[in-house]
Amino acid sequence: YGDLEQYKYNETETRYTCIDKPNGYDESTQLDFHSPYGCSKGAADQYMLDYARIFGLNTVVFRHSSMYGGRQFATYDQGWVGWFCQKAVEIKNGINKPFTISGNGKQVRDVLHAEDMISLYFTALANVSKIRGNAFNIGGTIVNSLSLLELFKLLEDYCNIDMRFTNLPVRESDQRVFVADIKKITNAIDWSPKVSAKDGV
Repeated sequence: YGDLEQYKYNETETRYTCIDKPNGYDESTQLDFHSPYGCSKGAADQYMLDYARIFGLNTVVFRHSSMYGGRQFATYDQGWVGWFCQKAVEIKNGINKPFTISGNGKQVRDVLHAEDMISLYFTALANVSKIRGNAFNIGGTIVNSLSLLELFKLLEDYCNIDMRFTNLPVRESDQRVFVADIKKITNAIDWSPKVSAKDGV
């Protein structure tokens, strides 16, 4: 969704919260692609909607928030939950390579476990006639949202380690909060996330 700075935010000791969107961003939130990467996703989004509208194809758009789970190729800029879990394992095993984070660590994302994502895909396939030609926000919801600092605390407690890091400046395209409001998909088909962020991590 790109730039979301038009909304009001609150800052606590460990996270930002969006005062204007306490349950997350729904599909009525204005799209703002904000980067070439965002533009490529936005173009694909519109193609799928148009394929359903113009050609009658059974296409559906899922606008995913952060996904994570086993066998994820965790990288610094994409699989952030897996990336920091990997850092925790390295620290636990005595490999204390310093790492960095952008910003103060209070930025929040909702996380959706791979098992829930697979369940969504199969449920959507079985109900495609109900949802074709629509875009849906997909994520773990506010219940399964984590800031970096909250993830680090989970990892520190679980692994009995200290996650030491250096702060870099905030990335220009970074959002303080992105949490998906998934009411539209949960109202359309019988699906909702089952794996909690704590259990998934």
